[in-house]
Amino acid sequence: MITLTPKMLEAWFNLMSEAMRGSSDAQHIIKALSGSTTASEETLRMMMRFMPPGMGPLQPDAFNEWMEEWWRMMGVVPRHRYLELLERYELLRTRLEESERTSRRLQSMIGEKRQEEAQKVLDFWGSTLEETLKAQSEWMRAWMPTASKNDDQPEKPHEPEKAREPEKVNPKQKA
Repeated sequence: MITLTPKMLEAWFNLMSEAMRGSSDAQHIIKALSGSTTASEETLRMMMRFMPPGMGPLQPDAFNEWMEEWWRMMGVVPRHRYLELLERYELLRTRLEESERTSRRLQSMIGEKRQEEAQKVLDFWGSTLEETLKAQSEWMRAWMPTASKNDDQPEKPHEPEKAREPEKVNPKQKA
């Protein structure tokens, strides 16, 4: 961070007041400073007109740092920075929209494939179930020849046999 000396501030305020009074040189300098990321040698030479007596020439790097500090302190975004950010925003917005379109297209393709795969699984499951039922009925016919004759009649429910009650033993008879 660069320190602002009173002479630098005086030079800056002289430049600003001249630009507000309508001095074409001062307005040209302000316009050049707001339109570029760095101050050119020509701009710095022109600024020397607004410098207080006894102040040495400005170093370009120091002046650029000071300008950045000034813009930040004033809460202003220089036009060149705004245009750079606007261009970057537009590029990112375009890339985001393209990514969203690609994502939606891929999701729809995946959805279609999932539906196709789900239908294949259901078809496979259905055919496997049919084959299993056919095989079970063939086994039933092969193992129980009477079952195929009596297929039309419902089977009677199987009744369990009654459990036998244990015999009661007389304790006197044990001996």
